[in-house]
Amino acid sequence: MKLTFFVKCSEKVDFLNLLNMNNDSRPSVKIVFIGDSGVGKSSIIGKYDTGLMPAEVLPTIGANYLSKMFQIDDAEIELRMWDTAGQETYQSLAPIYFLNSMIAFVVFDITQRSTFQNINSWITQLGEYGNSEVVIAIVANKIDLETERVVTKSECEQLAQKYDALFFETSAKTGFGINDMISHSLKNLVQNNNDLRYELNASKRNSVQKIHKSGNLCC
Repeated sequence: MKLTFFVKCSEKVDFLNLLNMNNDSRPSVKIVFIGDSGVGKSSIIGKYDTGLMPAEVLPTIGANYLSKMFQIDDAEIELRMWDTAGQETYQSLAPIYFLNSMIAFVVFDITQRSTFQNINSWITQLGEYGNSEVVIAIVANKIDLETERVVTKSECEQLAQKYDALFFETSAKTGFGINDMISHSLKNLVQNNNDLRYELNASKRNSVQKIHKSGNLCC
């Protein structure tokens, strides 16, 4: 399910409920994709969702939302992905989307150095308004354009080390690295988040109990 929102300042209060919705007992993880406009955030999410890269991607207005189930450690977890607008016009709304985020993918374009330099600003905002325990991952996108690359892998790794962040290289065009980016970040989160680990274990126990009850009814 995909929804697109444009949020006015006067609508912040109602929108907070949507951002933090938790209508069932399934474990869920809020994920935000942040970074400059045009770096490929929407394309990465689209590739992960459908396996296809859109022929044309328009700039995100406000935010796009995607809910997708993910299997981890024999339990289902709901990924609630927020694709935020990178244009300066909408950056004042970014703190709204940072609330209660558990994973933040900070995306930049390896062919545009300015998008790499602006990572510092995005992570600073995340630190001011986001969860202090958020897993940060720096994502070097458009790796398929290696011949046009202006930001080296070494530079990326040094910046990731500075912020104690994960680092991934991806291509929204080919799909390279996207699944690994999601799965490795989730595993890192589960390893370091006791509450989420407890929820996953409880979910697994509930699933086993339901199977046993179903089996007893069949007998």
